[in-house]
Amino acid sequence: MGYAEITLKLPTDYSEKLLKKLIFKEIGSMDFNFHIIRRSLDARNKRDIHFLTKIGVTADNLSGNEPTIEKLQIPDRRGINKKVVVTGCGPAGIFASLVLQKSGFQVTIIEKGCEVAERNERIAQFEKTGVFDNLGGYCFGEGGAGTFSDGKLTSRTKSITLEKNFIFEEFIKAGAPVEIAYETYPHIGSDNLKKIIPALIKKFRELGGKVIFGSEVTEINKSGNKIISVGISGRETGIIEGDHFIFANGHSSFKLYKLLISKGVLFSPKPFAIGFRVEHIQEELNYSMWRKRSLPGVKAAEYHLTADCDPGHAFTFCMCPGGKIVQSAPDEISSVVNGMSNFARNGKFANSAVVTPFSLEELAGKEISAGTALDLLEEMEHRFFNYRKSFDVPAARISDILHGRKTATLSETSFPFGIAPADMSSFFPKSVYERLKIGLSIFCKKLDCFENGVAMGFESKTSAPIKCLRNQDLTAAPFTNLYLCGEGSGYSGGIVSSAADGIKIAMKIAAG
Repeated sequence: MGYAEITLKLPTDYSEKLLKKLIFKEIGSMDFNFHIIRRSLDARNKRDIHFLTKIGVTADNLSGNEPTIEKLQIPDRRGINKKVVVTGCGPAGIFASLVLQKSGFQVTIIEKGCEVAERNERIAQFEKTGVFDNLGGYCFGEGGAGTFSDGKLTSRTKSITLEKNFIFEEFIKAGAPVEIAYETYPHIGSDNLKKIIPALIKKFRELGGKVIFGSEVTEINKSGNKIISVGISGRETGIIEGDHFIFANGHSSFKLYKLLISKGVLFSPKPFAIGFRVEHIQEELNYSMWRKRSLPGVKAAEYHLTADCDPGHAFTFCMCPGGKIVQSAPDEISSVVNGMSNFARNGKFANSAVVTPFSLEELAGKEISAGTALDLLEEMEHRFFNYRKSFDVPAARISDILHGRKTATLSETSFPFGIAPADMSSFFPKSVYERLKIGLSIFCKKLDCFENGVAMGFESKTSAPIKCLRNQDLTAAPFTNLYLCGEGSGYSGGIVSSAADGIKIAMKIAAG
């Protein structure tokens, strides 16, 4: 039995029968097995939109060898009798905990938010009443902020192949669509994540792990350069001791950031990106990109845009086809927007962040500490809340922004709270707003429907505003048994790179 890889051009609505017929034409045999390695949509020629599909084929008349896929080798440390305390139940925390529990450690996860089912109910109530819920918002809870997102699994990090293979394998075992393994831009969808994340936690518990929901770390106890315990309060209270401590708390946990800083953990400000969310009618976007309102076999059109603003640049981020914009406030006096969509991507609207790189030192006009950086970003998030003293958000038509006009009326959007016409320039530093405006003008030239959209709210959670200093063994300086991982550490962004960061730290601990 031999092996070969072939690339096929397929219509977007191809059937398995057609696929097998084309494979037969390529290899000259009817007796074969195949799997899809990679599939991407080629829409450069609007009259000939198709999938480019790389296929792995095994058959008797082939002579090549199938490449072996290297797998993550988790050290067997059963009987070690060591405790690991993990703060945060997002991708980084979940995958770090899974690896360590598989290895033989005794792992406890502490999560300030609640489980997915309860979180769903609390979010629905939040959107109905406008009353903030600390246990069940979009930022915190089982699965982290990523549970309520598009579930994108793309990552630009090159050095995580082993970790990525493990992540995808675990996701698929937990119920993720198999196509995530071969799509160029894979996504799970929020509806699937709400099932997959609890399945991963169930597996973790079956391995012997413990999860405490609805409680947050309010105390960190240390002896010299070692953490000895953490204090928690909420649904459960008490002191939890451990041998290793992992903080995978995301980048919205400013209170926890400040607690870590007060205990001597070294952080520094880092550049990130800020802007707003834009929203369009998905059918209009489809037509702009495909010259068709819909395309059989493809869920919805999506874009990835960049603009050279000279100086600086702007870009779109976390585009959610067929999705909705959500209020992802981390507390009761802040306002931050985010996007989410389900696997089918069949909603009326499409949304994306439009952002530009930014440094809080640019805002301060001088070098600042990590604590000051957090304070400045909080002030910006409070400014958006204070516009209406509610979770309604300021908004403007993109056409009005570009022509310097005041927006008089706004059309329907997916945002579950109110939107209010506003001068968006009043919320951003002048240089930031100018880059965003130039970016919008360039995007309008790239997509002829772009000017019809609405810009709204504050997008500030593209990545962390600060970064911890890591020692060579990945511990957080100056400590010897404390680790920060995931988006809150400043070393990752998104589901896959955050989960991979958690795995790397878990493997380092497991290796001893």
